[in-house]
Amino acid sequence: MNGFNIILFGFWNTPENGSQEAMQEKHEAEAKAVLYDMAAQFSRAGALTDVQLHFGHPGTGEGELQDRIAAETNVDGVLIPKRLTRFSNILVPLRDDRKFDEIVDFICGFDRANIFVVELYHAAPNGTAIEAAKRMLTEAKQALLNRGFAENDLETTVEITDNVEAAIVDRAHNHNIVIVGETGELEIEDRFLGPIHNYIADKTNTPIIVI
Repeated sequence: MNGFNIILFGFWNTPENGSQEAMQEKHEAEAKAVLYDMAAQFSRAGALTDVQLHFGHPGTGEGELQDRIAAETNVDGVLIPKRLTRFSNILVPLRDDRKFDEIVDFICGFDRANIFVVELYHAAPNGTAIEAAKRMLTEAKQALLNRGFAENDLETTVEITDNVEAAIVDRAHNHNIVIVGETGELEIEDRFLGPIHNYIADKTNTPIIVI
């Protein structure tokens, strides 16, 4: 993970009627120990790491805090935490070409010697959308080829389905990590990420990076 700067964000929920100061005094050392242990694992993989720990009430305030930190630190992607083992088999679901350049830039940050496949994937609602989807994935593939990926590193898949979220979840089970762009509006204001990303995170144990 050379070249990556990682910020580990920890949020300790404080009971609605509880004192944040009291909770911090009681649990700060414990929470920081967990975060620094995780940070050490990223550091051993070559990434520069930083730790941020916050105490507060769950709900809208938590989502706003996450939004603020993401904006202030100018992050490229947010990792939804799951067990992260390797980056060798990457799924990239593309709904459209929004966030396209950012996703390509992010993928190019990985050590290509450790990647054996990047699958560019689109779930089409019907047959009339297939040709447009194929063109989009071909453009994405060519962008990665232009950045030094080999032909046999890349796969493109277009699938017809009436349930996009379920199709991505099914595909994600066969990959180490999912990289997807944040393009939707939030339906629930206290959620940090959009509904599709939260659905995938809830239904699979595969880590997700949202660009």
